[in-house]
Amino acid sequence: MTQRLVVTGASGYIGARLVELAQARGCDVLRLPWRLGEVPPEALLTGATAVIHLGHSWASDAEAGTGPGNINLQGAVDLAGAADRADVARFVFASTTSARAEALNAYGRIKYAIEDRLRALQTSTMRVLCARIALVYGGPEQSLFGLLSRVTALTPVLPMIGLNRELQPIHLDEVCEGLLRLALDPPATGDTFVLGSPYTVTFGEWLRILRRARTGRRLLLVPIPMQAALWACDATQILPFGPTVSRERVLGLAGAAPMDSAADLAALGIVARDPEQALSSTPAARQRLVAEATAMLCYVAGRRVDTPDAIERLVQAIADDPASRRALPALTLRWPALLRFIEPVRPSMRHGLSRRLHLAAMVAESLPGSSQTPRPSVVAVAMQVVLEALALPFRLMFSRFTA
Repeated sequence: MTQRLVVTGASGYIGARLVELAQARGCDVLRLPWRLGEVPPEALLTGATAVIHLGHSWASDAEAGTGPGNINLQGAVDLAGAADRADVARFVFASTTSARAEALNAYGRIKYAIEDRLRALQTSTMRVLCARIALVYGGPEQSLFGLLSRVTALTPVLPMIGLNRELQPIHLDEVCEGLLRLALDPPATGDTFVLGSPYTVTFGEWLRILRRARTGRRLLLVPIPMQAALWACDATQILPFGPTVSRERVLGLAGAAPMDSAADLAALGIVARDPEQALSSTPAARQRLVAEATAMLCYVAGRRVDTPDAIERLVQAIADDPASRRALPALTLRWPALLRFIEPVRPSMRHGLSRRLHLAAMVAESLPGSSQTPRPSVVAVAMQVVLEALALPFRLMFSRFTA
């Protein structure tokens, strides 16, 4: 029998991927045509296996805080009540690891209040399950993940607050799998489950991971006071260009604190992947690897290489190499011959660039015509000697930066 899911916020960052995975699993998914503050369409809930409530109004948090005018609170309660009357077996509420009575931002406090109200609605026929979701990454660059990815890519120096705060980044697909498990086949006991990595990372290191994944470059972080960050947020609302950052987002990061998630993930059958490895497969990271593989093949082959198969083989070969997280200089992508000036004097498999060039040479040997290289002339050899002499000081100076 096909299981039917009703999803609010289905067009959002998590919701869109959740619907995609649920349909791939054979579920009948209804993107509920309902807005917070409206009367829930009870007739549309009838026959549903579960309701997954992802919808949230950030505007209401900013305007009403945790007061009675915040439509997030009453909207969630009304929707759960309608689901109970429609005999829906499970109501899954997307909460946050910021949910605390004393949270710094209204988002965390209102999510905590909603959890409290929903637990009181639990009946013998409808089970209420709260999913406390940590920092989500992966997939399209949207929501907070997209904002942080864009900000870290803009500049090599970034002033930021809360650099020592511990986060629990969890991949978008893992969050969706957790929500689907709660909706379709939840563990027998428990009403609150933490969806976050059991391994923490500081906010500062997370920003560096995002920059490495997107650009392959380093990031210098400058700690700033909270008040200065809030003033900066206000400034982004006024400036016509660049990303805007709300106070709610900043306060949420400043008040982040890890929650124990290992037991919950195990109960849901979820194994959290390594974020840096997962981010290496994003479109931006792959585009960088393709550009670098093309440049290295051109350099070792001594000619332009447009063979897709060869480029793809080199991309796959270097994707798992930790050295690939450090990008080649941008000029070498346009003029591969400049790699001569940063290639190490003494090739070593312990040197990142040297190792990648070795892989490129192995792939280049399989290119058509690679075994028919003409014998170089005396003039060509002399030119190579001159170039080597010119490049030597630069190689001695810069090769350590490409290790």
